[in-house]
Amino acid sequence: MVVDMSREIKRRFVPLPEALIEEAIKVSERVGIPYLVLIEKILESNLSIMKYKPTILKALLVADAIDDLRRLGAALLPWSTVKTVVNSMSENEFKALIGEMEKVSLWFGELSRVKHGSSPGMFEAALTAFMSSALIDVIQEGENIYRYVVTFLDQSPRIMNLAEVVAVNLAKGFNLNILDVKRGDNTLSVRVTGFFEKE
Repeated sequence: MVVDMSREIKRRFVPLPEALIEEAIKVSERVGIPYLVLIEKILESNLSIMKYKPTILKALLVADAIDDLRRLGAALLPWSTVKTVVNSMSENEFKALIGEMEKVSLWFGELSRVKHGSSPGMFEAALTAFMSSALIDVIQEGENIYRYVVTFLDQSPRIMNLAEVVAVNLAKGFNLNILDVKRGDNTLSVRVTGFFEKE
């Protein structure tokens, strides 16, 4: 039998803190795989995510935020379906939805702040979890003052109203001071200050 040594995987030793190794051992025992395999899989998965989202922390924060929303009872639906349902609601149904979104986004902002702290990146991740089809730009306008510009493609006034309710109540949940809110046909701009942590 001939073994092709050119296809052998080369390995390097990377020193890791003991506490990290101990945590990996605990997790590996819980999921039933060797800790070295677990560490390799985590690193491999994170690197593949970073090819498309260069900041792994934001990708992980958004994933965690979406998981929290699912525990709240949120359902992931195609954006076109959400628009159709929202736009076909009666006025009373829409008012009820607004009330529910106020509570959920306030609670979610509080949960995110407690779990991950209050930073501009965490607030962006929370906005992204709620408005995954939107483009979100973050502009630092001064010392601890940030403007979040949320841009949608071709949205109805009801969707923009919902987006504003979510953004404002997330900011309240993060204990941020809202300096101003501006809403256009397809854009929402929220200017806030009061983050405890920097990036």
